[in-house]
Amino acid sequence: MDLNKLQTFIVVAREGNLTRAAEILCLSQPAVSAHIKTLEEEFGLKLFERVARGMKLTETGKRLVNQTEQALSAVRQISMHAQSLRDGITGEFRIGTITTPSNLRLERTVSILSSRHPNLRISFVQGVSGNIIDWILTEQIEAGYVIGQPEDTRIAAIEVKPVTLRVVAPSAWGDLIKSMDWPMITTLPWILTPAKCSFSSLAQRMFARHFVYPQNVIEADQEHTLQSLATSGIGLTLLQEDVARAAQIAGDVVIWEPGIEFSHVYFVFSREKIADIKLQTIIQIINEIWSLKKEI
Repeated sequence: MDLNKLQTFIVVAREGNLTRAAEILCLSQPAVSAHIKTLEEEFGLKLFERVARGMKLTETGKRLVNQTEQALSAVRQISMHAQSLRDGITGEFRIGTITTPSNLRLERTVSILSSRHPNLRISFVQGVSGNIIDWILTEQIEAGYVIGQPEDTRIAAIEVKPVTLRVVAPSAWGDLIKSMDWPMITTLPWILTPAKCSFSSLAQRMFARHFVYPQNVIEADQEHTLQSLATSGIGLTLLQEDVARAAQIAGDVVIWEPGIEFSHVYFVFSREKIADIKLQTIIQIINEIWSLKKEI
């Protein structure tokens, strides 16, 4: 079976127009028509019907499109794997990051990768969890770290480590908040994050569990900004426990003991890309540096 003809089938199905398909494939329109005709004869099935606006898949054609795309993807993966075996793994791999590099062991990731696969370049893009998911789905990055398990079924997730968040307040508020309960603490100003940040959903979950929600809310989109604003006396916020403890020792904030929330850090990527040799290489390193034994 000619793979070029299968590719023609996919492009015509996607575009619904022979002229546009021919332009994309850099073929003449008669050549595109000939590819489709040859496939129909080979399958013994009618794949398209002509309509006023171009070409429309038949019900039979619709059933074959997904399988054809999967087959072509598998062929591409085999080709990539063969190339990597011949030339070594090359190219670039982009990882979305949250929090600080040391918390994600990025230095160790780079060290192992550079020693084993010197021709594979790795780059990091800082964001919040919601951005990381969006960037993966739009192929701006290949993988990333997030806090909280993604709900989108197109995303695969490897649980990496637990994370604890603590409620902190400006250090000058220590005596004020010491005896406060949840209804009282939410009368004070809070610094929260936009919806795209995992801290937002975790805060919402924490407040819902105690049947409260602060009325005076300021938004900030990075953990270091949250810490800076809390230190400056602006309001209460959520910080990862190690950050909160260090800031409290430094005298910048005080931890409000009843305020605690638990989650996990995940390494995430598109399920469609699971066979990619570069992704598999990174997953292997991630499993190694975090001592994971989970299979995807």
